[in-house]
Amino acid sequence: MEMSPFLIDAIGWIGAALVLLAYALLSIQWMHGNSFSYQFLNVIGAVMLVINSYYLRAYPSVGVNAAWVGIALLTLLRDWWRGPAEAYKKVTTQFSKRISLQKITLKRIKFPNLKHQNRKTRPVTNGFGQTQLS
Repeated sequence: MEMSPFLIDAIGWIGAALVLLAYALLSIQWMHGNSFSYQFLNVIGAVMLVINSYYLRAYPSVGVNAAWVGIALLTLLRDWWRGPAEAYKKVTTQFSKRISLQKITLKRIKFPNLKHQNRKTRPVTNGFGQTQLS
């Protein structure tokens, strides 16, 4: 079956985008290196790159991307073998770290005191920043 060169190019570009997206999300720490999402993006992206490279007869790239798929699949299988309890513990640990970081950030913000003040005790200013007596 002959595939169109446009389709092969599209598969290659989408695969490259998925692998780069996974790496970018890992680098900015939005994903963990052992997370299912990261490994899944790597598997799908690298499989697409294998298809593109094989069609273009770029066999060194086929080998590198096939190894990339193998590493990601081994990681996914290892996590699957450990079971859902280990995955649940990993997710809850990451979630609790994010929540505690949000609490720390909120503690650092100084909120103004918004208590209602009596008009008689509050100074009144004119348009030029000078205090007037009320």
